[in-house]
Amino acid sequence: MLKSLLRFTSRLLGRYWFAAAPDWELARRRAETTTANARAPRTVVVTSAQLADLPVEILTPPGAPADAAVLYLHGGGYVIGSARMMRPLTGALALEMGTTVYALDYRLAPEHPHPAPIDDAVAAYRELLERGIPAERIAVAGDSAGGGLALEAGMRIRDENLPAPAILGLICPVLDFSPDSAAFHCGPTREPLITPKVIEQFLDAYLPGIPAAQRHALSPLYRDLTGLPPIVVHSAGEDPLSGDARRLAARATELGVPLRHREYRKVWHVFHAMPMKSGRDATRDLAAMLTEGIYGHRTGYRATS
Repeated sequence: MLKSLLRFTSRLLGRYWFAAAPDWELARRRAETTTANARAPRTVVVTSAQLADLPVEILTPPGAPADAAVLYLHGGGYVIGSARMMRPLTGALALEMGTTVYALDYRLAPEHPHPAPIDDAVAAYRELLERGIPAERIAVAGDSAGGGLALEAGMRIRDENLPAPAILGLICPVLDFSPDSAAFHCGPTREPLITPKVIEQFLDAYLPGIPAAQRHALSPLYRDLTGLPPIVVHSAGEDPLSGDARRLAARATELGVPLRHREYRKVWHVFHAMPMKSGRDATRDLAAMLTEGIYGHRTGYRATS
């Protein structure tokens, strides 16, 4: 009953937010208004600060060590969304992990198209290092567009020869910017929040004027995955993006890249943020993997699909 109600609510929210597209300012206002009461768990302290000259919410659970962090990148198709909106998820991660989460408000398209959000994520990561948090005690994670950004940040960190984070966490990530994305070929689904049309509008704002062939080359799904830290991917069976998560897992297996993929059935895009058992269980599972990455050993990861 609760799950059905949350599915219905998600459908209403999706229609309300994205009906404004491509007026992204209006879509942002609608999303912020409807999530104004988003709260972290009571024992998690939320403070506003700056990280790499960008707004960041710092979510600190009781007893969190000073030398560990999760850099979290919110979803919203690169065009809407905020750290504040994701407090129920980022706060839960902080509490489950016993680790401070830095939820970054990176710059949004279309005002700041690709690669501005990647630049921001890497700049924030650099500053965490400069603050004395060792790379092996940092996880980079995100949901939806933020999940794709987490992977892209990992690639940029590798390419710039920065110390690698301990682990990357991807929730229902955006991985393929091209017309080849599984989102455009999956057929009807029960997904209540996003549609292939909305995804296309997101990508047009994020990659304005960039032709399909170049979008293919820019997509993290087709880029070099070697040399990355361990990756955890969660996907949702009803999400049109889930097929791309499967393709990423298959590529990782082929290349021997350490990746753990878990697809949850009968749930929808970023269901982790929903106040239901499956969301709580998935968040707990992700938290366990990120915690192992930061505080444990990497040798337990294997490429799986």
